[in-house]
Amino acid sequence: MRATRVSLVGFVLFGLLGCQNVSKLEFSRLGSRAAWQHPERVVDVLALEPGQTVADLGAGEGYFLPYLSNAVGANGKVYAVEVDAELVQELERFVADAGLENVQVVRGEFEDPMLPDGAIDVLFTVNTFHHIEDQAPYFARLRERDLRPSGRVAILEPNQDLGGVLSLFQNAGHWSRSADVVDALQAAGFQHTTSHDFLPVQIFEVFAPLENPADARTERAQSRE
Repeated sequence: MRATRVSLVGFVLFGLLGCQNVSKLEFSRLGSRAAWQHPERVVDVLALEPGQTVADLGAGEGYFLPYLSNAVGANGKVYAVEVDAELVQELERFVADAGLENVQVVRGEFEDPMLPDGAIDVLFTVNTFHHIEDQAPYFARLRERDLRPSGRVAILEPNQDLGGVLSLFQNAGHWSRSADVVDALQAAGFQHTTSHDFLPVQIFEVFAPLENPADARTERAQSRE
């Protein structure tokens, strides 16, 4: 009872301090990541289809893997990419323990996720974009080598422009602005297709590869002159 009262008081204070994104929290799941991550809804809006291939770039401890695995089904494939050897081992244990037979753990490199060429329908990355150096060239290589022409890139990142009390729960420097993500992906030859705003502490941007990215870059450069 005491914990419940503390939680209620905390959220009243959030409201008084003008933190509008508190209303986006899922109160029935307080105390878990799901309260603010909304994993089912995130995967639902991606509209993944059975048999598709998804890459979880920077899969971390594997939080999204069961959701992605279920969405693409037994005939689909999920690549869980990490660059750290210990994380790769942890992911392999997690995948085995969870019985995720359609998930393959991949040890990527900092400049190359080591994905099969032209096989990826959706490249999905959560809280990883800000760790990538030379973001535009990195995603350009993904577009050229790994992503299908009909593929998409979905980027979830801690929101650098988040205001109010919820911003106190972010790690300074471990975030991005929507505008910066869009600029980097457009420079990499993608078009920005969708922004989702239902996450309380993250941005959620979706992109598709352009047919003629060189022409698009020229148009962007000319528009800025």
